[in-house]
Amino acid sequence: MNTSDERKCHSCFRVLGDKTRVFLLGKIAEEPRNVADLTDCTNLRQPTVSHHLKQLEDIGMLKREKKGRETFYTFNKKYPCHGCGVFSAGIKS
Repeated sequence: MNTSDERKCHSCFRVLGDKTRVFLLGKIAEEPRNVADLTDCTNLRQPTVSHHLKQLEDIGMLKREKKGRETFYTFNKKYPCHGCGVFSAGIKS
């Protein structure tokens, strides 16, 4: 593992160190979700859910797609982390 991979892994584990983000990833891995769906199933406020989704999107774990006025989030199956292989085992909520 080289230094670049170590930085990617650090980002993965930092983001996955939050149980809310892991829960959101699990829900999104089941099917594409929008912020309203995720807000309902977490009992968190919309800005909080959006903040977590942005962190997951910023490191490449999520992709978003606009459908009309709504934005749906999907798990990026081609997530670029190859440093530790943490995603080869799949995500469970």
